[in-house]
Formats: sequence, C-alpha cells, structure tokens
Amino acid sequence: MRVQLLFAARGGCTDALFARLDDEGRRAKAASASARVIGLTQVADDVFPLANPLGRPFEAVLELQTPSTDDGDALVGALSGTVDRLDDVIHRDLSGVLVGIPHEIIPTAPTAVRYLYLMRRKSTHSREQYYDYYFNNHSRFGHRTPGIAGYTQFHVDDARSRAAASTLGVGTWGADSVSELHLNSTAEFFAALATVPTLGDEAGADEELFVDRTNSKSFTTDTRFIL
Repeated sequence: MRVQLLFAARGGCTDALFARLDDEGRRAKAASASARVIGLTQVADDVFPLANPLGRPFEAVLELQTPSTDDGDALVGALSGTVDRLDDVIHRDLSGVLVGIPHEIIPTAPTAVRYLYLMRRKSTHSREQYYDYYFNNHSRFGHRTPGIAGYTQFHVDDARSRAAASTLGVGTWGADSVSELHLNSTAEFFAALATVPTLGDEAGADEELFVDRTNSKSFTTDTRFIL
C-alpha cells in the first residue's frame, strides 16, 4: 500500500517547503515504523510540466509505503497534522493525496531521480478498462524505454484517496494512476531517449486511446531522503 502526499508550494516558499519536508518525513516514520518514507522535491528547471501545460506540477512529495495492502488508513494517520504544520508554505486546495497500490513493472531500488506522470482516464474508459489497458498493453512502452532503472505503475484507489483528502485537508485526489520512471539522472535519460526518436510519439499515440492527457500532469523529482 502506498500514500503520496503531494505539495503545491506558495509563491516564493519552495525552498522553505523543501527544508521542512525532512522533519515531516521523520515525523511520519516515527508514526509508522514499518513504512518506507521517501521525500521527493521537484528538480530545478524541470522541463516535463511543459508536456501537460494545463496541469500544475507539485513541488514536493512525501511518500509512505508498506508491503501490506491493509495499511492505507494507518499510513494516512501517520501523516496527520502534516498539512496543518505546512499551511504557511503550501496551498492546501492545490495540494493532494493519492492512496493505492504500486505495481513494479521493472523493479528497482529507489533511484536519485524520479519522473512522475499523474494520469487521468478518458471518459471512454471505465476505471477497470483503464487499468486493464494500462497494465496489460501500455506497459510495453516502459520495457522499451532506454535509460531507466525501473518503471512503476501506481494504481490509485479513488474512494480511499477522496477520504484521505478529507482527513488530511487537501483538495486534490483525482488522478487515476501515476506512471513513474526511476532514473539515475535526467541527462542520462535524455541521452538514451535520443537513440529511439520515434518512441515518444508512439507512446503518446497509445496514451491518446485511454488517457485524458490535457488534464494530466507530469514533473520530475530528486530523491531528497529515504527513511
């Protein structure tokens, strides 16, 4: 089970949010000793949000994960008070939380850099149809992508995420999934991607079948800490 608390920084408060994320990570770890806690912060001069210009990226992510699928409520509980303590440096309504199950298509240990693509399904697909196509068909592009150390599909539970948003006091919970590429560096990734120049267009065309790309959002993060 995984919970991602996604932070939208107030203008001019990004550095302050990054600095205080460390303390919030330690609080979450103390409240949920069995959880792996990871702090992610958006890289400087991130080019990926330009691919989804209508979707505001998040500046920081606090992620809690356990091996058990029954730990959702406990993980959300471990984040109690986080939003209140950061209220002066974040916009609550633009921040969000996602709860669900991560599927490691290409397993890896946490890497230095992670690309996150928060995807929303098209109205033509039910949630079940979306996940079926995403997992069983679209995942082939992850296997074909060079320059990555791992690929994870985070399948979001809408009801759990909506409840967590109410509990924690944030406004966003609506993504259906998060595609994550685990990278050693963005430079290494872009250099490798240049060797298969048609891959991006092919993957994009496939996404058009089931993803509401206009209302999705993407950004890239540095791994700030792992607890």
